[in-house]
Amino acid sequence: MQVSGGTESVRYFVSAEDENEVGVLQLPDFERSRLQAEGTPIRPWTERPNSMGRRSLRSNLNATLSPKLDLGMATNFINVGQRYSLESNSTAGLGSHVFGGPGTRENGTVSGLGTPLNGYRGWTPGYMWQEKTGQEVNRFIWSGQANWRPTRWLTTRATVGNDWTNRNDENLLLRGEGPPLTATTRLGSRGLGRVNINNFTVDMGSTAQYNALGFSNKTTVGAQYIAFKFTSSSTGSEQLAPGSQSVGSGTQLSVGEGTTVQKTFGAFIEQSLAWRDRLFLTAAVRSDQNSAFGSNFQSIVYPKASASYLISEEDWWKAPSFVNTMRLRYAYGQSGVQPGPNDALRFYSANITSINNADQPTIIQAALGNDDLKPERSAEHEMGFESQLFDSRLSLDFTYYSKITTDALISAVLPPSFGSVASQLRNIGSVKNAGLEVAVNAQLVQRNAFGWDVNIATSANDNKVVSLGGTPPQIGTTTRTIAGYPIGGYWARPITGWQDKNGDGLLTYWTDAARNEVFVGDSAIFRGYATPRYMTTLTNGFDFLNRKLRVQTMWDWRSGGLWYNNTERIRCTRPNCSGRNNLNASFEDQAMNIAANEHAARTLDGFLQTGAFVRLREASAQFTFTDDWARRLVRGRSLSLVLTARNLRLWTNYRGSDPESGFNTTNGTDAPSEFQTIAPPSYFIMRVNIGF
Repeated sequence: MQVSGGTESVRYFVSAEDENEVGVLQLPDFERSRLQAEGTPIRPWTERPNSMGRRSLRSNLNATLSPKLDLGMATNFINVGQRYSLESNSTAGLGSHVFGGPGTRENGTVSGLGTPLNGYRGWTPGYMWQEKTGQEVNRFIWSGQANWRPTRWLTTRATVGNDWTNRNDENLLLRGEGPPLTATTRLGSRGLGRVNINNFTVDMGSTAQYNALGFSNKTTVGAQYIAFKFTSSSTGSEQLAPGSQSVGSGTQLSVGEGTTVQKTFGAFIEQSLAWRDRLFLTAAVRSDQNSAFGSNFQSIVYPKASASYLISEEDWWKAPSFVNTMRLRYAYGQSGVQPGPNDALRFYSANITSINNADQPTIIQAALGNDDLKPERSAEHEMGFESQLFDSRLSLDFTYYSKITTDALISAVLPPSFGSVASQLRNIGSVKNAGLEVAVNAQLVQRNAFGWDVNIATSANDNKVVSLGGTPPQIGTTTRTIAGYPIGGYWARPITGWQDKNGDGLLTYWTDAARNEVFVGDSAIFRGYATPRYMTTLTNGFDFLNRKLRVQTMWDWRSGGLWYNNTERIRCTRPNCSGRNNLNASFEDQAMNIAANEHAARTLDGFLQTGAFVRLREASAQFTFTDDWARRLVRGRSLSLVLTARNLRLWTNYRGSDPESGFNTTNGTDAPSEFQTIAPPSYFIMRVNIGF
């Protein structure tokens, strides 16, 4: 619901939203019977383990106090409470069963306890959902802005804002209600966590506009201050007392607390020139100071410059009549990526060491720090053109960019003789990115009864590591970062072929080369990019009924990258993999399974699969009622009905659940992969907008 209105000097806007969702998961009947037979109480969160409630309140207030002064205030409060089933990526959990994991229909009982698994490997739904896992997030955003125009040529502004987020996590598993895998899983656990994130920003500036030397000039000076603070605390316990839900009732307690603070101060000056509304020049410089910099590095300066020329305004411009405007542009700029708040700091941690066969407390170095640490610096060149064609019914925007990043932050491996930590973050790398971006917007049909517009945005990107500063290549399980190749590119020993030598329909690996039927390369080679290189978004819009009805679809195409299907890889370590000892399986499936699990080379090449896809991302329809019907139906000033559907259809040759579903590894050395991850759901939304 939203309300807006006001006078010429005071305007307001207020909106409120309340949303509740209940997930599709619910307790199976056989689990309900088992829990009841055991005498285990069925908790409310066990019945429906997934739910979400979202409430928001937003308001804007703008006031013009005089021709020289106006003020604005905006607030936004969001509360989200959710309960979700404990699943994660456990190979013993539900995902393992859903994706054809190690569970089978007749797999007996667990740990000799006599508890039937009913096709699941370790944890059945009832056991998993007896653990309550919930989260509540409160977020409050506010900002205030003042604009003062003391003269016709001078404008000053000041903006103050704050973004505060509070998150509370909890989990509860009562004693005697957990999965009977081991003794400890039956003894109960309780955990509480709190996170506070606060971003405070002050932004001030002044702009002077004047004419001089035949140019329209605009000079802007400004400063910005950002303060970031992150605090977290957690308490937990295991082995709860019977019937207790308190952290303090556990016999094994754990606590944690952390605080991170980062501050940034920046100042800039920008000069813009315009000549006869056709030539535009801009130059600027910015200086930043950041608390994350090393103690030996104080500040960094970023320059930028740009030029654009509307050549179609020149008398000498001779072009076909269908070309209405043509603008050429070029820009150069530098930017930076700051180190993490604690990357430059030296840390120590408590430890236990043995002296004379007795444990003694001690302190060890946890992070070496770097007093010379500074931000990564990127220098980017961008050039292109913009054109309006066919009476401005067709617009074309073309951009080529090239960006060189120097002083890239890399964890340099230290020799063991250093006697401390294994690595230190240093500014020693360089990376190059280059690509093309093209945008086309066309008004194909423009009539009151019917309209059709099309927007196409496409891009191609290539990146390459120029240098690692003499450090060894970063090698993970599936990816490597090596000079001359893309960042985090996929590497693997290639499957070079197969041959059913004995004609039995089943491929077999033999150490004897004469009998071996699956062939793998001797060394790992680059197999492809870990992210799509080519992306295109197509938006079609249709207007009907004198533009009262708007129907729109959005299509996405991605190509040029691979995706690590870790779900299939895990499945093929188990007997129920379709590519194992299966006469109906293709030789390709058999070869990739054997190469990953039986071959001496142990390559994951077959599971690095194409990530190309076409997706119907969104379809929507909006009907706007006439003012007369709005007054009749809801006694409002305006009324519209919006129907939206998201993630409707996917076309892909990827063998997993979805080429956009996955997770990032924690060590940073492997590319994102899909591991027993459920594909993104489809959403259907109906919204009524009423204006009073």
